[in-house]
Amino acid sequence: MVNLYTELVAQLVRTITGALYTDEEIKKITSGATGKYLKDFFPATKDEKDTQKRIISARNHIEEAGTIIRDMQDDLEAQDRQLNDLLTTIDEKKKLAYRYQTLAETNKEAFEAFRQEMEDALRNELEEQANQGKRLRQFASAIIWLVTLVAGAALGSYFKDVISWFSA
Repeated sequence: MVNLYTELVAQLVRTITGALYTDEEIKKITSGATGKYLKDFFPATKDEKDTQKRIISARNHIEEAGTIIRDMQDDLEAQDRQLNDLLTTIDEKKKLAYRYQTLAETNKEAFEAFRQEMEDALRNELEEQANQGKRLRQFASAIIWLVTLVAGAALGSYFKDVISWFSA
């Protein structure tokens, strides 16, 4: 009785959903030698549909991961090129600094002698320029001092007269 009842319910469900066979019946039919050829005509089971969905989802995730990995590789390669350029620049600057250091050390004695000679020449030139016109400056200074002395003495002796003249 239970088998009859389940068979009726199964037939009713098949009629309502439009499915002719259950998933188990489809598996039984397609598992045989001739059923393999008929498999394309039967609808896919729920497990097969879920599996296909998971496969498609996995493929999409793999493609996205591949894209991300390629982008990361491109970024890493760009950073690698930049670092190599920086290393090259640093090496060039080190070589240049070493060259200048070597040049400075070898020319240190020569530069010291040159500096001493330049200091002496500059000192002599400044003394020579200071001595040029020294007598003329001394003479002009004496005249200005004398005029200031005479003008101060005159103002001192006539101070009262000058004040009274301005107040009048």
